[in-house]
Amino acid sequence: MWIQLLSRNSWAVVLGVILSLLLGFGALGEGYAGKPPATPPEPPPPAPAPSPGDMEIIFTGKIFCSLKRRVDLPFKGVVTSLRVHSGQKVQAGDILATYRLSPESMAAIKQRLSPPQLSDLEIKLAEADRVLVPLLNKKRELTQLVEKKLAPPQSLTQANQEVALLQKEKATLQERLNNDRQLAQQDQELLSQLLGMGVKAGQVPREVALKAPISGYVILVNPEVRDGAELTPMPAAFLVGVMDPMVVRAQAFEIEALQIKVGDQGEISLDALPGEKFQARVSRISWSSSTTAPEQPAYYDVELQVPNPNLALKEGLKARIILHPSR
Repeated sequence: MWIQLLSRNSWAVVLGVILSLLLGFGALGEGYAGKPPATPPEPPPPAPAPSPGDMEIIFTGKIFCSLKRRVDLPFKGVVTSLRVHSGQKVQAGDILATYRLSPESMAAIKQRLSPPQLSDLEIKLAEADRVLVPLLNKKRELTQLVEKKLAPPQSLTQANQEVALLQKEKATLQERLNNDRQLAQQDQELLSQLLGMGVKAGQVPREVALKAPISGYVILVNPEVRDGAELTPMPAAFLVGVMDPMVVRAQAFEIEALQIKVGDQGEISLDALPGEKFQARVSRISWSSSTTAPEQPAYYDVELQVPNPNLALKEGLKARIILHPSR
């Protein structure tokens, strides 16, 4: 009897558990059916592309004069007057310094103004003319005699050969003389430029001048150049440069260089002049890289022009460049 009762209770428990599970699944099904499925969140909107005015390329460079010419001391001499100083404004042709030529310099200049080879060629040419005249007379006489059959034709042939040879030698001498005269004229003009005044053969001034080749500012005076100094020939006794505008020379990495174009605007700042900014414009970009090795990155030379009316910028200053490339 207890066994039958226990069996009946066990079956009742099992049926109750099954009924509970079925009711629970039904409730869950009704719950899922009553709620719509959740939608995934929308992706954020893409960031707006930067406008050309917002783009910047930053790199560094150095400031240089936009044009620069050097003045050499061509001959040994003693400085008699130094007339300029660094930073002084000059015009083309202004005297920078005067100096007295040494005796050996004067002798060398006189020899250049009267080259001895010119005299030798002139003498040889005159000698050829002196010999050619009787040969032409002899040729003319032999021509008449051969026509009259009073002289053998071989004699006239020999005379013709002698005349032709001498005429060829004379033409060669004349060509050499003309070339040497032209070279001497060019050398005379060069000497006049180097000495700062016109010179002629036999007329060499004792004191000469160094002059400014362009209008601008004296940016360098060699420290050896001073009144009374005896100097040997030296390069770059003076440097004269144009300081308005100035230029900034820099190197841009290949990715940046491809974005830069002539005419792009930017600004520069200097550690030496804190708080000041100067407007700049790209004036030149190289089309070949300064580095050619395959394992090295490519850099391109970039030049910017900067107005400098107040002469605040000087050659050699380091500059920070902020460039706004155009699109």
